[in-house]
Amino acid sequence: MEKTSNFHWIFETITNHTLDISAIIDQNRRVRFTTPLFFEMFGVSPEDLPKLDIFDRVHPDDREWLMERHRRVIETGQKSSSEYRVIDKDGEIRHLECKTTPIPDTEDNLTVVAIRDITKRKKMENELQRRKNRYEVLQKSLKIFSQDLQAVMKVADLEERLIKEVKTIITGSEPEMIILNQETKSHFPELEPSLPMGKMEQVGKKIVIKIGERKDSPYILSLDGSSIHETMDSIWLETLVCYTVMVFENLHVIENLMNQLEAALQSNETPQWVLRLLFNLQEQQRLNLSSDLHDTVLQEQIDLYRRLEALLNRNEIDQGIKNQLKGIEQGLLDTIHQIRMTCNELRPPLLRELGLERALENLFEHTQVSSTFKITFHTENTAGLSLTEELTIGIYRIVQELLNNAAKHSKASMVNFRIRKQDTLRLEYSDDGVGFEAFKLSPSFTNMGLSSMRQRVQSLNGHIEFYSQPNRGLKVIIDFPIMGF
Repeated sequence: MEKTSNFHWIFETITNHTLDISAIIDQNRRVRFTTPLFFEMFGVSPEDLPKLDIFDRVHPDDREWLMERHRRVIETGQKSSSEYRVIDKDGEIRHLECKTTPIPDTEDNLTVVAIRDITKRKKMENELQRRKNRYEVLQKSLKIFSQDLQAVMKVADLEERLIKEVKTIITGSEPEMIILNQETKSHFPELEPSLPMGKMEQVGKKIVIKIGERKDSPYILSLDGSSIHETMDSIWLETLVCYTVMVFENLHVIENLMNQLEAALQSNETPQWVLRLLFNLQEQQRLNLSSDLHDTVLQEQIDLYRRLEALLNRNEIDQGIKNQLKGIEQGLLDTIHQIRMTCNELRPPLLRELGLERALENLFEHTQVSSTFKITFHTENTAGLSLTEELTIGIYRIVQELLNNAAKHSKASMVNFRIRKQDTLRLEYSDDGVGFEAFKLSPSFTNMGLSSMRQRVQSLNGHIEFYSQPNRGLKVIIDFPIMGF
């Protein structure tokens, strides 16, 4: 008698203090027995159990499949585990983990149900996933934005691209560019011309950032301060502005130079030395941007990865959280790889160390992995060929532009490159793509890719010819003088 009393006391102690819910459910989904936490969660009393359908508390979106799962447990006699949502007594959604075990040979097909509240864990998992997704969106935005800036040649285009990116990524930011001159100063008395360059400043309800100055007028990006909710968004915005400031400064220098030269230019064709200067400035800025990315952003990502790796080695962290952290760890590795790739694209390391031919082979190898066309590359009579760094970089950039054109427009299945030394150094390109009308080959035709390629060749004192017809592909022949380089 004493043993039975002790048993009941132990059982009562366990059921009253367990952090999980235990219940016995019959085939009609009625609760025959449950622990006190069930009543606390759903706001029912023991007297309500005979008329309570347990699935009435399940979230409507999960109810049907969970009822089907209950039927299968009874029919098969097999255990089952699942996660689902319920609505508690306060109308809040909770996430539960449930393990159901059938009791053999019972008249009403009873099942034992062990239920654990995993709402906090789910919220943490969802938050980690949300942050990971947001991080990927921001990283992709920076990559695309930095690539697009390579084609920007006007301050107005830079402003438009910046506003578009901020509006797309920061919801409700309502960005605008304020040019603080004599006419607009009275409309924005709170703005100071002496704002620090590229730094976020809170002015009233606005966040303002000075991106440059032109003709003694500061250019200030303004956006709704309440739209920045997270640190990662602030870092993204500062990085975006950093890119913009560098390009703005370059455009300002170029604009001033062009204004000084405008009176001296007597023809529509830009002199070779001017183009050469512009492309050299562009390459220098690419080198600076590559160094900045490598020395700051990349090193910070590597530091974060190492700290996360150390965190994963701690035993006290829940396995579910570890799995989420491992996903973030992989995302960091992907980001580190992408930043390294971007640095290499801005300043290919093999150009200096191994020369043009090996650098192009490396470029084609990496491009081939993600392209839909096959790339062939041949060289003739190039042994011992020595080129200046300027010509080497110029040819490399032209090849990059041809590959970009093939990927975006040609719809080709085969792309061929050949470099051969004769009286000149000749670069030949051909593809079997869709081609285009002959009038688009005219120097006067406004095509960013063709125009940039022509100017690049002209800056190197070379000669370029395009040959194409609709559905006949594209052929490009470029000759560079070897003497003088």
